[in-house]
Order: sequence, then C-alpha cells, then structure tokens
Amino acid sequence: MVKESNLERDWEILEVLPAGKFKIKLKDTDLIIICYKSGKMKQSHISVIQWDWVKVEVNQYDMTQWRIVYRYNDYKNNK
Repeated sequence: MVKESNLERDWEILEVLPAGKFKIKLKDTDLIIICYKSGKMKQSHISVIQWDWVKVEVNQYDMTQWRIVYRYNDYKNNK
C-alpha cells in the first residue's frame, strides 16, 4: 500500500479557542484557519500558546481537517 502524503506548512498561532482549537495564520499570506493539536502532542502534554510558530499538516483528501504536528522552539529560525 502507498502511504498517503500530507501537506505541511508553517503557521503562527493568533488565538487559542475553546475545546482545544486554535486560530492560526499562514506565514506568508493572510489566510486564517482553525485547527487542533495532533494526538502525539496531546499525549506528550506539549502546550501551544499565542504567537508560537507551529508546523501544521493537512490530509490531501480532506482539506478541512488541519492539525498541529510540531511546535518550533525558536522564533528566529522561522523568520
């Protein structure tokens, strides 16, 4: 079987919403989306706060479900 590929992009957290969701903005444009943390981030108790830079992944078959898969440690590396 072929492993399904996911699209990944870098985003900035704009706002923390209730129910574990986040409002985020694309690094280069003004596109704003709503997403949630991935299961591994929830298991590891990785906290995400406003103004953090994160890597977000979307399934190529369902473009409505975005999830945060990585939180960058240093803002300078993502400028």
